[in-house]
Amino acid sequence: MFEPLLAPARYKGVYGGRGSGKSHFFGELLVETCQAERGTLAVCIREAQRTLAQSSKRLIESKIASLGLGHQFKLFSDKIETPGDGLIIFRGMQDHTADSIKSLEGFKIAWVDEAQSLSAHSLALLRPTIRAKESELWASWNPRRKSDAIDDFLRARKPDGALVINASWRDNGWNCIVSDTTENLASANNFIKAGYRLYQPQYPWGWPRTLYWRKSIVGKESE
Repeated sequence: MFEPLLAPARYKGVYGGRGSGKSHFFGELLVETCQAERGTLAVCIREAQRTLAQSSKRLIESKIASLGLGHQFKLFSDKIETPGDGLIIFRGMQDHTADSIKSLEGFKIAWVDEAQSLSAHSLALLRPTIRAKESELWASWNPRRKSDAIDDFLRARKPDGALVINASWRDNGWNCIVSDTTENLASANNFIKAGYRLYQPQYPWGWPRTLYWRKSIVGKESE
């Protein structure tokens, strides 16, 4: 479902209803990116974040554990240190001004979750701030109004360099979810617990020891 978003892009957006997996996708992608690209600086953003309980921190920590990467990441009360002196921090845009937002310059990834609440002012501050070479802005949101800043920007105007996915499988006609693991027992076990089963794709895309997983999301699994 989310495979196109694995390609580099200035803007990556996923919209859909609750339970569509969009936050889980970005949470896992962030962990895998920080592991593969040592020294990555990333910020997870919400419009209003009074406590870390309102952030994506717990989700990211669960992804680190499920991927069996706990030995490579250091968890603190307010941040996560990643391989190669990288960092994941958590911020609320309402707490930032034009001056304070400059502290995020040099960050490579900014992920805005619950982005339907992001104000036009916050989006205008964020876009020119996250400008490091090959930096990316990610957004995941539940569509609310077409006039919402993120919906207007990513769906209506569709800026250059944007990849935007509708995470509602019913709307897109999908009937299964496909993923893969490579020499990662913890992740493979999680796929099994979640109802995924091994299968062999017609055109394998991974490494020689990659395992491929498929889960039906409508009706019975077909061969």
